[in-house]
Order: sequence, then structure tokens, then C-alpha cells
Amino acid sequence: MTISKIPIWLDCDPGHDDAIALLLGCFHPAFNLLGVSTCFGNASPENTDYNARSLLTAMGKAQAIPVYKGAQRPWKIEPHYAPDIHGISGLDGTSLLPKPTFEARTDKTYIEAIEEAILASDGEISFVSTGALTTLATLLKYKPHLKKSIKYISIMGGGLYGLGNCNPNLSAEFNVWIDPHAANAIFCDPEVKDKCIVAPLNLTHKAIATYKVNEAIYNEDNNSNFRKLFFELFQFFAHTYKDVQGFDSGPPVHDPVALIPLLEFYGWDLPSVIGFDYSRMDISCIDDVLIKTLGKLSLKKSIQATAMLAQSSV
Repeated sequence: MTISKIPIWLDCDPGHDDAIALLLGCFHPAFNLLGVSTCFGNASPENTDYNARSLLTAMGKAQAIPVYKGAQRPWKIEPHYAPDIHGISGLDGTSLLPKPTFEARTDKTYIEAIEEAILASDGEISFVSTGALTTLATLLKYKPHLKKSIKYISIMGGGLYGLGNCNPNLSAEFNVWIDPHAANAIFCDPEVKDKCIVAPLNLTHKAIATYKVNEAIYNEDNNSNFRKLFFELFQFFAHTYKDVQGFDSGPPVHDPVALIPLLEFYGWDLPSVIGFDYSRMDISCIDDVLIKTLGKLSLKKSIQATAMLAQSSV
């Protein structure tokens, strides 16, 4: 049954691809973006907070979407950022990002704000995570009564069969690797793992912002500063992904993929339109910091209602 809007909370670490997830959450007619929390990840938490507010200012949503500072560091390990991919700021590559016209909310903590949004949504809200799972894991650690009121947890993270971009063996995906203990708190929780939808690298590596796509964003007929902003961001993103990870045709746009399954699961689009296949699996990740495969996913197929891993059917 289709509801009027899909209520979502987005926890992100902007981040070039987070910018697209934020754009989708703000403007796709299916979504009602109730709030944003920012965590460490692609850049320092100070920068990801600034970037989210700058992007929302550019989108004309400064007064519409509240932003809270989410998790500021991993549970047990030292924080890692991704300047090689996103630059020091987290959104390097353009001078068109505006100075934010509003501040992050301080009237309540992110835990209190997310709790309020969940309890007001009558069990229909989905939590979308496009960074580390620390914000969500911390929320549910201190507010376990909220688990039953979240409909889905849609995650960009992990890689199947050893596909990765972090650790010495390149067998872990960044979002899981930067806080594997928080990731396991979600993946291994019997009360929420059946609610998890995971978009791994195996899927997101097929979502490529090709040069043709970028030229369609900004060209002679479509040349607003807003379009130029995203064009410049993705020119930078394309260069770093080519230089660091060898993507010649364009960068993978990981984070917005986490929003797509919700269109199917809430009845907004048919499965044939979305084109994803899903496998039920038990998931965990290696969280022993002394092991070179830190952050690598371990998985097995399960007949139980465990995490759904999304994969492309084409």
C-alpha cells in the first residue's frame, strides 16, 4: 500500500555522493525528509556538518530541514577520513558552495531529535545511513525502545565476497571500516537486522556518473549556478576516483542508491522499475583491529528474516 510520503531520517557525511543522496531526499516527490544528522567519515565532523548546511542552503532548504550533529567519532578506534577521494573539506572541487545561512540545531541532541521523529511517525519511518553506522548504533544503544518503531534501515555500506576499498587487503568498504564495532551492533542485533537493507559496493559500483551524465547536468541549455555547482563537484570526484581507484568512465555514486529500495518497499515504484534483486543474509564484519581484514563483511545465506542485500538484476 502506498503512503502519501515516505518519512526518512538521513544520517550522512557529505561527501560528493552524499550530496546527491541529500538532493534526492529533498526533492524526490516520494520522500519526506524529516531531518539530517551528520557524522564523521568522508571528512571531519566539523566539515560534514558545514557541508550539509551549505548544501541545504544551496538547495533552498535552509529553513525546511533541521540539521543535527550526529556521531563525532567511532566507538573504539581512531577516526579516519577520506581526503584522497573527497578532499580535505569533504566537498572539494567548487567555489560555488554558499556559506550556510543557518546553524546546526542545539535545542536537543541528535538522539533526542531522532527519537522524536521516530515516535511521531507511527512506525512508518525509515532510517537512511550513508556514512558510518555510529549515529544509529548509538541511538539504539541508549534508546532501544525505538527499534520496534523503525520500518526499514537502509544502508550504503559493505562489499560482498571481499570487494572493498579499505584495509591493507582492500577487502572492506569505507563506511563499515571506519567503525566496524558500530556496524556489528546493527548487523548482529536480532531486533533490527531484519529491517536492514544493505546497498553494497557490488551494487553501487554500477551507479556511475559518466562524463555524459555530468555534461547533461550542466551545459549550454542548462547552465544555472546550482547545476554548475554539482558539475564541478563531480568533475573533481571523477578525477579522484580515476587517480585513486582507477575508475575511467566516471565515479560511482554510492550513497543515493540507499534510497532507491525504499521506493519499491513502500510501493512507490514497481520492482520491474527499480531493477534490484535481494538476498537475505546474516551479516557481520571483522572488528578485530589487529587483523588485516578489519571491516570485511562476513555473510551467509539464511532462511531467517535477516538483512537484505540489494544487487542489480541487470
